[in-house]
Amino acid sequence: MNYCPTVDIIIPCYNVAHIVEKCFESVLNQEYDNTVKIYLVNDGSTDNTAELLESFSNRSNVYVIQHERNKGLASARNSGMKAGNGDVICFLDSDMVVKQHWIKALIKVLSDHNVVGVIGDSKIPDGETANPLDNYLYDKRRGARQVGEDKPINFQYFLFNNTAVKRSVFEIIDLFDENITTYGGEDTELAIRLWEAYPESLRYSSEAVGEHYHKRSLDEFCLSMFHYGKSNLSSLISQYPHYSNELGGQWIHSVKGYCLFNPLVRWGARKTYRICDCFWLIRYLVVDAVIRGARSSLVEK
Repeated sequence: MNYCPTVDIIIPCYNVAHIVEKCFESVLNQEYDNTVKIYLVNDGSTDNTAELLESFSNRSNVYVIQHERNKGLASARNSGMKAGNGDVICFLDSDMVVKQHWIKALIKVLSDHNVVGVIGDSKIPDGETANPLDNYLYDKRRGARQVGEDKPINFQYFLFNNTAVKRSVFEIIDLFDENITTYGGEDTELAIRLWEAYPESLRYSSEAVGEHYHKRSLDEFCLSMFHYGKSNLSSLISQYPHYSNELGGQWIHSVKGYCLFNPLVRWGARKTYRICDCFWLIRYLVVDAVIRGARSSLVEK
């Protein structure tokens, strides 16, 4: 592989003392032939994450950044980006564990000069039993998996939990929006600007896999998506009204939206879910949570 840029790995950390060491060890042991620097950003954790990160900082290529308070993923990622100078920036969530060839798999895709960003895949950890939500989250019909490799992907599939982007693009599109401090939306907002500047240059890699150590129930996930809809979705649609449909805006206050997403249909979906936890039922309940959140935010205003 002729393309062998220097790499910065940015890992935002918030109350992840239970898993961050496993994540850290996986990036520390990468097989790669150029400089790799690791930036661990403690985003105001209230457990002993800060102490654990400091214990990792005796390595020459590891840098720990401490936020005195929780500022959100956008700020944490920006702190890492500003501290580093690698040609390629890899973003990895602190509850992800990757294999030794992870960087190589990402760089392999970025070696195409027409490609500026690549998102890897996520899966349930080896040996862990999948629950219904896991089966939904890691289904081939979700996200960039449905597009496949070697094809341009749109912004709505480009998240930053397991992603690499060429640093040079941030001179054009700027950094993450630090006004977004709560769950969801900060990666979509940046992905929109990235996709607008480089509409044919985002890709997906099934080889750059991260095991996701974040077991949740459907109710827990739906609550997170409700808060995303309530806190950030409406502002994204206001900021980018021409992408309202891609963001789901057509379902919030339209006739078809109220016909499909309403208490009666929701009740039926939940009852049916107890009998059959199929992909489409779970997808309905997740989207319904987002729509309910967005509607509640507009009512409060």
